[in-house]
Amino acid sequence: METGTIQNAANTLLTDAMLAVVSLAGAYGIYFIRLCATKVKSQTAQIRNERTRWVLDTALDDVRQPAELSVGAMEQTTAKKLRENVKNGIADREELLALGKTVFDEVKAAVGPEAQATITRTLGSFDDYLTKCIEDAVLKVKQNDPFAMLPESIPANESVH
Repeated sequence: METGTIQNAANTLLTDAMLAVVSLAGAYGIYFIRLCATKVKSQTAQIRNERTRWVLDTALDDVRQPAELSVGAMEQTTAKKLRENVKNGIADREELLALGKTVFDEVKAAVGPEAQATITRTLGSFDDYLTKCIEDAVLKVKQNDPFAMLPESIPANESVH
């Protein structure tokens, strides 16, 4: 065999081996780029979820706090006396319902449209959530004042059997 033929065969073999190594390195490079892209997408989604959760929690607090304040204020100024009047037949139950509607309207007006939209988008209905917050606040008021719902005939300092 001639030296030129051997050198030519060696060059071809070396070139083919180098092309195979470059192709394999390229394939691994593409694999790792895709792997990194998937990881970045996952981290971005997690950040979005954390941000969405924070926005929702903030919106829920923006409703819960004014609902509790409004219910507490109405209880101190109007609701307690009105309930007594309803029990005594002086006032109509519709007046209590109207008072509840007033609290609902006040809180809804106090909550920003962004918070309302966030709650609607996430929970389905802002009005339903606000109603539940008000009902929960009323329940807390009643639990804190166990004599609020007792009939007039039972003095507050006597125990109920």
